Formats: sequence, C-alpha cells, structure tokens
Amino acid sequence: MSWIRSRLFWKISGLYALLSAFALVGLLLMVTRRLEAGADARQQATVENALQCICEELIAGKDTQTVITAWRSVLTTDSVQLWLVTPDLTAVVSGGPPLPTEFTIQSVIRSAASSDYSLRQIRLGDQKEDFLAIARTVKPEPQAERLLILVSLTPKSAAHQGIAMVKSAATRSAVFTWMIGILCMAFVTAGIVGPLQTMSINLHQSIDRNRREDMLLTISDRDDELGEVANSLHDLEEERQDQISRLQNTERMARSSADLLTTVLDSMVEGVIAIDLEQKIVFLNTGARNLLGISEAIGVGHRLYEAVRVPAFLETISEAISLRKNQSLEYRTSREKADLVLVAIPILRGPHAGAVAVVRDISEMRRLEAMRRDFVSGVSHELKTPLTVIQACTDTLLGGALDDRSAAERFLRQIDEQSERLLQLILSMLQLARVESGQQVLHIEEVEVRAIVDDVLRGFQTVAASKSVSLLQTGAPELIVRADAQALQTILSNLVDNALKHTNAGGTVVIDLSEHQIGPAIIVRDTGIGIPEELLGRIFERFYRVEKDRSRERGGSGLGLAIVKHLCHALGAEISVTSEVGLGSEFRVQFSP
Repeated sequence: MSWIRSRLFWKISGLYALLSAFALVGLLLMVTRRLEAGADARQQATVENALQCICEELIAGKDTQTVITAWRSVLTTDSVQLWLVTPDLTAVVSGGPPLPTEFTIQSVIRSAASSDYSLRQIRLGDQKEDFLAIARTVKPEPQAERLLILVSLTPKSAAHQGIAMVKSAATRSAVFTWMIGILCMAFVTAGIVGPLQTMSINLHQSIDRNRREDMLLTISDRDDELGEVANSLHDLEEERQDQISRLQNTERMARSSADLLTTVLDSMVEGVIAIDLEQKIVFLNTGARNLLGISEAIGVGHRLYEAVRVPAFLETISEAISLRKNQSLEYRTSREKADLVLVAIPILRGPHAGAVAVVRDISEMRRLEAMRRDFVSGVSHELKTPLTVIQACTDTLLGGALDDRSAAERFLRQIDEQSERLLQLILSMLQLARVESGQQVLHIEEVEVRAIVDDVLRGFQTVAASKSVSLLQTGAPELIVRADAQALQTILSNLVDNALKHTNAGGTVVIDLSEHQIGPAIIVRDTGIGIPEELLGRIFERFYRVEKDRSRERGGSGLGLAIVKHLCHALGAEISVTSEVGLGSEFRVQFSP
C-alpha cells in the first residue's frame, strides 16, 4: 500500500477525478438545458395555440367577455395570465388581474401593434424570474376599425416544474458513475505507480554511483516497459555524468578566463565600459573610474548617464549603437583639465549586444606634441637669426664691401660671432639630446663642490666684471655630494650664465653652499629682473624665454635651464626656483643626504 503515499498516484487519480467531474457536470448542464429548452418550446406552443383559438373565436363573433373569461379559467392551470387591450393599454374585458404597467410590457404591446405579433422574455419589477410575453392583434369584426391586442404573460418557472425529477435522477446516476470510474482508475494507477515508486526510492537512496548503476541494470532485465525505462535511465545516467564532467571543466575554464580577462582589463590604464542596448552598465574597470571620475557607488546595473554626465560622451555612445558602426570623440574634462579620447564600438549580435566604450588619456601625448611644435619652432627661430645675419654679411661682402677693409673686418666679426652662436646652439642641442636619451655616461662619485665652484667663478669673472656685476661665493667652506663632476660643473655654469644675463649693472650673483638634514644644497641667487610667478613652471622648457626679445639680445640658446633640469634628474637631485619680479631669482639644487 505504499503507493497511497505516491504523489504521482494522487496526481493521476486527482486529475482523472477532476476531468471526469467536469465532463459529467458539463453533460448534466447540457441535458438540463435541452430539457429546459424543450419545456420552453412546449410552453410557447401551448400559449400560441391558445391565443390562436381565442383569435378565431373572437373573429367568429363570440362574446368577447365570455371568451376571455373562459380561456382565463383554462390557462390558469398553466399559470398563464391573459388580457385583451387596446394599443393605448386600455382593458377591453373586465375582471382578472390588472395589466402590469412596466415599460417592457408596453414595448411588447407597441411592437405587436406595429407588426401584428411580438414575443419576448421579460422581467417585471424586482422579480427574479423571467416571463414569456406574447402579444398579437385581433379584429373581432373584419370591418371594424378598432384594433385589439391579445396579451399573455407566463412565468418561465412554470414550464420547468416537470423536469426537476428528471434532473435529480440524472445527477444521481452521474455521481455513481463518477465514483465507479475513480475506483477503476485508482486500481490501474496503483499498478503503474508501485514499481516506479520503488525505482524512485532506490535512486534517491543509492548515493553511490556504482550502486545506482547496479540497481538500474537489475531493473532493466525486466521484459516490460519498466525494464525499458530503467535501461533508458541507465543510459541517461552515464550521459549525465559525462555532461557534468564537461560542464565542470568548461566552468573552470570560463571562470579562469573571466578572472584573467577581468584582471587584465582592471590593470589597463585605459578605461573600458561595456553597456547593453538599454545603456545599462555590464562591465566597468578601474581605469574608467579613474579617468571619468566614477564613484564606487556606481557599478554594474546602473544607467550610463548616472556614471558619466558629459552630453557629448552619451551622444557618441548612442550614435554607435543606432548607426551600428564605430564612433570616436576627443574632449577635454572641465574638472581635471585632461584630454580624453573615446572610441565607442557597437556589439551587434549575441546575448551581450550593446557597445564597448574605450577611454584613453591623451594629455601627455598632446603635451609632447605641443613641446615638439615649440621645439621645432624654437630651433627654426634660433637658427634663422644667425643664418640671416651671416647671409646678409656675406651678400654685403660679395657686393663690394671686401674693398673696404674696415667694413670687411666688421662684417667678418659678425659672421664669426653668429657662427659661434650657431656652434653653441648645436652643441647645446646635442648635449640635451644625450642627456634626455640617457646616452651621456655619468661617473657618480664623491665630489668636492668648493673646487668646482671656484673654477666656475674664475671662468665667469671677466663677464661679470664687464657687466659690473658682483660674483660671490658664500656658505659652507666644504661641501661633498655624490655626483658627476663634469655634469655638476655644467649645471653651475648654466645657472651662473643665466643669472649674469638677467642681472643688470650693479647687481650681485651669489653661489651659496649649505648642508641640511634633508641633504646638501647648492643655491644660485641673483638680484636680477626676476620671473613672474605664473611663468615659473615653464622656464625649464626648451627655447622658452621669459622676455623673448630681450633674452635673445642677451645671447644664449634658450637650452641652458632645460639641460640643468635633465642633468639634475640624472644625478638624482631636485631643481627648484623661487623668484620675485624686480628683486631677483633663486635656483636651488637639492641633493639626497
């Protein structure tokens, strides 16, 4: 009797009971309706025959009062009420119940007056049952002008009284048949469910795969449908195990690939955002958060416009999806002042259709391009001036100035000066190129700074005297730093040369040596024209001059401070500058302790 607890048994038996109950109920309803329809038809025929007979008697000239009274007595047994009225609802025959005044009765009478006959099912007042209303016209005298209307009203329930016993007997028979059918179905279902339940219990209890296979093989030896089911289950079990193994391997590989892809994308400097067709974020890497300023609160599932508030950015993404082709945009952020380039690539097919947005910071590239343009412009300008002077002097000499010795010597001196200027410019450019490329070999060792300072001061003493500028040395008597002696001399020479060029007569240039906890420092201080604060960040650029025309008149290539910056970087030192316009400037080279 274990099949009593089987869900399959109760499903099959319950479904059969439910469906058979519906079928029997439907059959009973259909039979009942047919019986009621037959009763209604018989009732209607009875009333119509009675009305036909009444009309014939009235036309035959019989007394109207007598005819109507007699037929009322006859039809009372069938609950039929009878009236004879005029079209304006005036009763022609006295006696009997009053004619109802509801609109439905009036509608039946008016319809009969216009078409000689009317039949409708109506409901009177607040009564819940329907009535059969039949009206027809009659002329007691063929030549009479007056039109009379014969009206009958019959409750529908009167016609259905005779079928109640038939309905009761049919219902009892249907219930008995239904119960017998359920018992038969339960018996058949138990014979099917029992073996299946045994197999199901064994499958659930046999956790070990080998035991489960043995059980299925044992049942598959049966020479019936259950044996075929067990054999099929055994085949499915083997296939399932193979699929599980393949799925596990695939899942491990997919998880490994996904982790690797996520790691690679998160390590990228470029920002990557993947969205679906509704522009919801499905992937967002760290680079995108950094470049676009996306907070940690925004992530997968959020709308793109919640993460990025740049209209042009959103329009580019929308165009890539709608036009189904790559779109690009270059724009500058208002907050970080960074130049960004966006490439939107649509994903046209598959479950992840949408777009991938790749964002790259090109600020450094734009800065290098600007520096390259400035460098080319600066080199061209620096080369143009001496070459123009040389060409002019040469043309003058060739034009006849050679005959004038004094003029020829003056032009030749100018050619010599401009040639020297060209040579210094080219040498400075070569030195800067070597330093920037790392090709200049530095010998780092402990260097006594005082000796190098003395050499630099002696080299510039004549220039300082010619400009009436005092050239001094202060600070520690001894200072040792780890550096390349030649590179350090180049740094000091360029700083002193720059200070002398921008210091007017009567001014002072001081080289100060100091030792601090943060390390030794060399300071070159002057009382020159100074540098505006907003230009301090650009003075180490190649060919940059604070006052271009006046700086060019003072000489120099415009590369000295750029060389100083790169040499300090190569030595591991830091170069900084402070300045006030009209008071002078201070360049500080700070070494590590």
